[in-house]
Amino acid sequence: MTQARRPGAGMVQLVGAGPGDPGLVTVRALELVRRAEVLVYDRLIPPGLVEEAPEGCELVDAGKLPDRHVLSQAEINALLVDRAKAGRRVVRLKGGDPFVFGRGAEEAEACVEAGVPFEVVPGVSAAVAVPAYAGIPATHRDLSSSFAVVSGQEDPGEGVPAARWAALAKVGTVCVLMGVGRLAAVVARLLEAGRDPGTPAAVIEQGATPAQRVVRATLATIAEEAGRSGIRAPAVIVVGEVVAMRERIAWYEHRPLFGQTVLVPRTREQASSFSALLRQRGAEPFEVPTIEVRPLERTAELDRAVGLLAAGAYDWVVLTSANGVAALRGRVEAAGLDARALGRARVAAVGPATEAALRGWGIAADLVPEVATTAALGEAFPARAGRVLLPRADLASPELSKAITAKGGGPDDVVAYRTVPLDEMDPAARKRLDGGEVDWVGFTAASTVAGFVRAYGGPTPPGIRVAAIGPVTAAAAEAAGMPVAAEAREHTVPGLVAAIEHAVAGDGHAP
Repeated sequence: MTQARRPGAGMVQLVGAGPGDPGLVTVRALELVRRAEVLVYDRLIPPGLVEEAPEGCELVDAGKLPDRHVLSQAEINALLVDRAKAGRRVVRLKGGDPFVFGRGAEEAEACVEAGVPFEVVPGVSAAVAVPAYAGIPATHRDLSSSFAVVSGQEDPGEGVPAARWAALAKVGTVCVLMGVGRLAAVVARLLEAGRDPGTPAAVIEQGATPAQRVVRATLATIAEEAGRSGIRAPAVIVVGEVVAMRERIAWYEHRPLFGQTVLVPRTREQASSFSALLRQRGAEPFEVPTIEVRPLERTAELDRAVGLLAAGAYDWVVLTSANGVAALRGRVEAAGLDARALGRARVAAVGPATEAALRGWGIAADLVPEVATTAALGEAFPARAGRVLLPRADLASPELSKAITAKGGGPDDVVAYRTVPLDEMDPAARKRLDGGEVDWVGFTAASTVAGFVRAYGGPTPPGIRVAAIGPVTAAAAEAAGMPVAAEAREHTVPGLVAAIEHAVAGDGHAP
């Protein structure tokens, strides 16, 4: 639902981010995050989504813990209204669905009272997604024709009418959100209301993420079993005969890399495709920056290319990162021009993030390869494409230029920004490495090995296995004191993921 927006006026967009898996974020949600001017986000947001916000976006952490709130609800409401009245596009990013125990309705009311236009973008609710990822359907023709979703935030023993529990006890499937801290009380009320103690029940911790854990028992014993297993929030409770379906249709934990955490040194365009493939196979990709992007100190070469571009000298412009888009746009606008400077030139983008950055500039890419790598872009690039502008990082691989040249094109490789290795790793990343929370480090190039060693201050800690995309990268890792446990035979990101998968399966070698 969208209210009419006055020209030039700000607005609030209440956006559901889904339950944890980035693949469940809706197309509309991602689009709005990438266009946000202010992003106010909750704690349980899919990894990487906040990083999709554009450069210059104001980021506000409004996350809530059971015992601590960064901002009160009244403060959040006031913040949304204040920023929107200042004429800014405010995206309020909420886990799950904003209208399912997300206080989205309260924030919408605050907008109405303040006369601020707003939009609601529904998200996939944890109430259905988390049980589904555990192999538990909300309904089943033979087992349950109804289901109820209940908040566990209210104390089941205080001020909750007995009639409610009597009604819930008769519903086929009961799903309790935010209730793991009061699990024993929830169970007691359902039993008192007449629910069969032998009813199958489950508690799903961190559902729809690679850290998912599921405890199954009967209604009578689920609280004890969950306590014995150390189940903690966030968790979803499910009670009903459908829980028994898990034995036959559980699927998520059966993915080949489920439960594996893979550190991905974030470098240029390869991190996003690597992470996406790891998630598809059930692993948790843990992206860690090892380089810093910096603007050029001297822009004469890039400015010359912009002048030629505006004069119509280029047939294609090829962008291999969102950083390249930002750098080119900055120099185009510094020359007093806008997107029309690209004129007749066709535009290629290496992947979705670069494509989105172009779209934010009002440019639709003519070519985007199916796999977000420069190798795939070179393979997809047309023959005899004419003169091609490649505004890229100072350390960019020459392989794309070679691929274009081999097809009869004339690439003009121009440095658009600098990439500088980081001297220090993010403290949170270092803590996870030192604490044994990482299973693998995946290196996609020898430069990622050097960047990791420089940022971390040495090789990986004992117990963490290393995977390399090919022999050159493997040699660099070995030279840095990191034995390679998996090396891809096909020197691509999919080949690297396959090598890790086979090593985990105990095969001991890449396919």
